[in-house]
Amino acid sequence: MSSPQKLQKSLALDKRLLGVIVGGGAIAVLGLFGLTHPAPASVTGNLTADSGSETKFPTYSSPAVAGMNLGATTTTQPADEPTALAIPKAAPAVKAGK
Repeated sequence: MSSPQKLQKSLALDKRLLGVIVGGGAIAVLGLFGLTHPAPASVTGNLTADSGSETKFPTYSSPAVAGMNLGATTTTQPADEPTALAIPKAAPAVKAGK
């Protein structure tokens, strides 16, 4: 192997090792921070997103709505009439070119 290839592989390995060290250190610091700064007992028992300083609205109750009235519907039997209208043969009123 030539030295540029060795150098390139060495740099890639160094970058991975540096990433592992930085990531592991960050996890260790966050774990230590969590152990040394526990949440107060008053917060963990009653955890809400309420700040307490917003405007209080009355509780919502759904309005009562009466059922929909469709009105009277009737059905009648058709008389002995054709179901489709008779259509005369289509013919243009004006012919082109004349």
